[in-house]
Amino acid sequence: MNIHARFIGEVAETIDEIIKRGRAASRTEAIRLAILDYRQHHLKEQKDEEELRGFTAGANRDIWEDKEEDKVWAKYLKGDKK
Repeated sequence: MNIHARFIGEVAETIDEIIKRGRAASRTEAIRLAILDYRQHHLKEQKDEEELRGFTAGANRDIWEDKEEDKVWAKYLKGDKK
């Protein structure tokens, strides 16, 4: 993908600062690094959270749906601890 963009203000200053600190040799490289950094810190976190939610959604389902387990708890909560 090729793009042509004009950056001014804080964005331009940030790009120049990335180059000044030696993190990138050119403006193009600075922009590329910033985009990859965004992906690493924001998009990856969102993907990890979605995967975790998918995993935890079914966690302990075997216990939740176990009728025998329900009977044990019902008996315990009634006070009949035989």
